[in-house]
Amino acid sequence: MLKFKLIDIKKTLDGQFYGNPDNEFDKLLTDSRKTVKYHESLYIALDGKQHDGHKFISELYKKGIRSFIICKEIKTENYPEASFLLVNNSVNALQLLASIKRSQYQKPLLAITGSNGKTVVKEWLSHILSPYYNITRSPKSFNSQIGVPLSLWLISKSTDMAIIEAGISEPNEMERLEKIIKPTVGIFTNIGAAHQANFESENQKITEKFKLFANCDTVICKYDYKNYLKNKNTNCITWSDTEKNASVFVNKIEKHHSYSKLFIVLNNDKYEIDIPFTDDGSIENAISCFTYITHIFPKPDEQIIRRFSSLPGVEMRLQTIDAINNSILTNDSYNSDINSLEIALDYLNQKKANKTSILILSDILQNSDEEDKFYKSVSKLIAEKSIDKLITIGETIQKYKSYFSKDTAFYTNTEDFLTDIVLSNFYNSAILLKGARDFKFENISKILQSKSHESNLEINLSLMRENLLYFRSTLEPKTKIMAMVKAFSYGSGYREVAAFLQHNRIDYLTVAYTDEGVELRKRGIITPIMVMNPSAKDFKTMIDYDLEPEIYSIALLLALVKELESGKTTDFAIHVKINTGMNRLGINENEVLDFCEIVKASNKINILSVFSHLAGSDSNKFDDFTHKQTELFSKVYDKITSITGHKPIRHILNSAGIIRFPQYQFEMVRLGIGLYGLLENLTDKTEQVTTFKSVISQTHIVEAGESISYNRSGKATNQIRTATIPVGYADGIDRRLGNGNWHFIINGQKAYTIGDICMDMCMVEITEIKANVGDEVIVFGNQNNISKMAQILDTISYEVITGISERIKRVYIEE
Repeated sequence: MLKFKLIDIKKTLDGQFYGNPDNEFDKLLTDSRKTVKYHESLYIALDGKQHDGHKFISELYKKGIRSFIICKEIKTENYPEASFLLVNNSVNALQLLASIKRSQYQKPLLAITGSNGKTVVKEWLSHILSPYYNITRSPKSFNSQIGVPLSLWLISKSTDMAIIEAGISEPNEMERLEKIIKPTVGIFTNIGAAHQANFESENQKITEKFKLFANCDTVICKYDYKNYLKNKNTNCITWSDTEKNASVFVNKIEKHHSYSKLFIVLNNDKYEIDIPFTDDGSIENAISCFTYITHIFPKPDEQIIRRFSSLPGVEMRLQTIDAINNSILTNDSYNSDINSLEIALDYLNQKKANKTSILILSDILQNSDEEDKFYKSVSKLIAEKSIDKLITIGETIQKYKSYFSKDTAFYTNTEDFLTDIVLSNFYNSAILLKGARDFKFENISKILQSKSHESNLEINLSLMRENLLYFRSTLEPKTKIMAMVKAFSYGSGYREVAAFLQHNRIDYLTVAYTDEGVELRKRGIITPIMVMNPSAKDFKTMIDYDLEPEIYSIALLLALVKELESGKTTDFAIHVKINTGMNRLGINENEVLDFCEIVKASNKINILSVFSHLAGSDSNKFDDFTHKQTELFSKVYDKITSITGHKPIRHILNSAGIIRFPQYQFEMVRLGIGLYGLLENLTDKTEQVTTFKSVISQTHIVEAGESISYNRSGKATNQIRTATIPVGYADGIDRRLGNGNWHFIINGQKAYTIGDICMDMCMVEITEIKANVGDEVIVFGNQNNISKMAQILDTISYEVITGISERIKRVYIEE
C-alpha cells in the first residue's frame, strides 16, 4: 500500500507540522485500544465533549506510533521521534485525508444509502460479484462521518470495484460525505423511521439522502423514489413490483418455507431468481442487487443468477456467549474478507483479558487468482493480532500451510474437526469462530457453548455503550463514573459487562461482595474495584487482589487497621460511606471525629473517596429530602477534610440523581440501572439493553371447555390454539404474570399467557397468530418492556431484571 508522510500533505489538510519529517504511514487509527502495526499507523486524535483522543498519545507513542494528527496544542517535545500535524478539526482532517486516497482511484465506486438494507445489499453484491471483481467495501456498518473515510482508506491499487456505505442522522451531513466519496454509481435502498426525529419530514430525509447522488453517472432505486433524483443527466435504473414501466419489473413473488422465488421481467427477458429468505426486507434487498447487476451485465447469465440462491445471512453484530471450561465464544460468520477478519480479531482481543485467544477459521471465498496473496495477508494479520492458537478448516487454506505458524491445526472439513476435538484443550479461552456458511460452524458452536437452554437473555452492548455515552454527555468532562456491576451486573452477567466497561475506559467498578471482585480480577479486569459489603474476614483477600472496601463503621475500620498492621501494605485505598438519611449503612455525623482520628493514627490508610446514598432521587416528592441529604453530606465531608488534611473524591449521585440533580455530581457519580436503560420515567434518551428470548416448544388445539395448566387455571371458551414456551417461574417469570396478565411477542404480535405459569414452562394463546414450533418468542423486549412488567407486578425494574435465573444463557451482542 502507498505510504504517506504528514509533511507532504500538510497543505491539503491545512495543518501546522511539527517534528520528524521522515515518518511514514499507510494505516489509520482512531481508536487507541486497537492492536495494529503501530510503526506503520497514523493516529488521529478525535476530540469531543466526552472524549479526548489526545489523552492517549503518550500511551500510543510508547507502543510505537510516530505519526499523529492533533487538534489541540500539546508538548510535542516530549515525543522527539514523532511527527505531528496540528489541525483545526480532526474529523475534517480525516475526511480530507480520505479524499487524497479517493482521488487516486479511477475505477467504479458504488455508494449505497437508505434507512435499512445498506449493509445487506453491500454484502450481497460482494458475494455475487466476487468471482468477477476484486472488491473493497466498507467494513460492517462503517457509514458515518468517521466510518466512511476509514472505509475509503482501504482502497488499494488492486481494487477493481469499491462499495461504500453512507449513513446520516441529521440534515447537511450527506453533502460532506458526497464530497469525499464521489460515487460514480449509487443505490438507494428504502426509507424508514431511523433518525426521523432529526428531520422535519420523511420527504426531507429522502431529499437529504439523495444528495449522495448529486454527481453520479447512474443511480438504482425503487420506482417510487426516482423523482428525488435532481441531476437530470444521471441514468436512473428503477425497479418495481407494481409499476410495469420500471426498468426491472418484479412480476410475481412466491414465498416458500425456506426460500422465495422472484419472477422478473427485464427488457422483455424473463428471469427466475431463488433467494434463501422469505422476509419482505430481504426480498427488496435482493431486487436492489439484481437491478444493480443489470447495470454491469445488461443480460445476466445463469452463473450470476445461481449466486442469488446462496446469498448469505448477514449478521449486523457480533455475538458472545459463555463457553465450556471457563471460556467465552464469539461466532462471526458475517463476512469473508480480510477487513472483516481484522475487525473480528480486534473484538476477540478486546474480550480475551487473560484468556488464551483461539481462532477457528474456515476457507474464505476469494478470487482464485488472488489466493496466494490473500492467504499470505491473512497469516500476517493473525500474527500481527497476536492470536495464541489457530485452527483452520477447509481444503484451500491447507494449500498455504507454510504461511502459518507450525502449531496451527489444519482440518479438511468441520466433520473431521468435530471427530478430533478434545474439549479440555479449550480451557480459559477466548474463542472466535470465523466460518463461511457452507462449513456449518453452528455445529462447533453447539459443542463449545456452556449452556444449551433454548432460551437466552440477550444483552446489547452497543445500546449499553450509547447509554453510557448519554450519561457522560450530561456530566462535566472531569467527572468520573463508577459503574455498578453488583448483582450479576443487574442480571446481565458481571464478567462480560465488566470487561465491556473496562474497554470503554470506565473509571471505577463496584461489586457487592469480595468474591465477585476476586472473580473479576481472575478474569483480567484491572480497573479499580470498590466492594460495597466487605467482611472483616475478607480484608486479607482484598489486599491480595487489590480491591478497595467500602468502610461504613468504626468497627469495620478497626478490623481493617488490625489486618494492615500485620502486613507490609501501606496507603491502602478505602471508600468511606456516610449515613445521610438512608439509614442502611454508613458513618453517622457524630462518629466522624473518632473515625478520622483512627485513620490519622494509622499510616497505612488512604481515604480515596467519601460518599453517601440518596434515598429518593427518582421522585420529586422527595426532593426536599434529597437536598437535605446533600447538605449533610457536604457538611460531613468538610469535617473529614478539616481533620485529615486532604480532600478525597466525593460521590452521592446514582443514575436517577445524575439526570435530576446534576449540580451534585461532585468529582464522581455512580451509574447503575441507567446503564441498562431502565429509567423510562425519567428520560427517553436511553434504551433497554436486555431482551429475553425463547422459542415455541409445542402447539396445541384446545377445544371449547378444555383447560390449560395446573389447577385447570386456563379455560377455553371456544376452540383455541396455544403454544408452550420453555420458560417458567424457575427462570424468573413471576407466577403473577400468568392467566392473561402478560403478553409475549411472537412474529410481531401479542400472545397473552393462558393458565398458571409452571416451574419450567408457560403457555400462551396464538389462535390469531401464524406461528410454528421453533419460532422465536420475546418474553420481554422493546414492545413488552421490563418497566411495564414491573408495573404489572407492582415492583421495580431492578427486581425483574435481577430475578432472571442464571440457568438462562446470556448472549452478548455488539454492532
